[in-house]
Amino acid sequence: MITINLLPKNLRRTERKIVVPYKAYVLMTVVVVLLAHVLLLMAAGVEEAHVLGLRHNWGRLAPQSKEILARSNELKAAESDIASLKTLTGRSFSLTEMLSVLAGALPPGLWLDRLSLSPESIVIQGSVISKNKNEMTIIGQFLEAVRTHKTFAAAFEKIELNSVQRRTVKTYDVVDFVLVGNRKAAS
Repeated sequence: MITINLLPKNLRRTERKIVVPYKAYVLMTVVVVLLAHVLLLMAAGVEEAHVLGLRHNWGRLAPQSKEILARSNELKAAESDIASLKTLTGRSFSLTEMLSVLAGALPPGLWLDRLSLSPESIVIQGSVISKNKNEMTIIGQFLEAVRTHKTFAAAFEKIELNSVQRRTVKTYDVVDFVLVGNRKAAS
């Protein structure tokens, strides 16, 4: 049978339908989903292997990490000590001059037991023995000599008597004292 279409070419309808069965669409969707699932499982397996490798390395490095942390703490402590020493040596007074002033200010019967110098303060501990029972006067004279000297006046805001304690050694009364001074703020 011959079909003749007498309509002009621009009005003619062509019936070329491509029929794809819906089963093909369902099958392609299932294949794509399965392929994506397999690829994701493979990626998860690779990542799991990577995580296991990192955990193994972490376990191997844990003792070294503890040692490094301990050395880091030692280094921080040493840096703190160095900073304290720099602060002490960077002051406007000489440690030798300060010790010389202390030695020159010592009255008879007064002994220094301990001298502690930190970036923030100075602590002077000593003892006094006097036959005349005027230990507090001797401590006061020493304290005034230290306070008024230019080296200490320049370096410390105030030097005060912190504590006094009396004790007896054989037949002598001994007075132990502590002087504390706060460092002046850097200007």
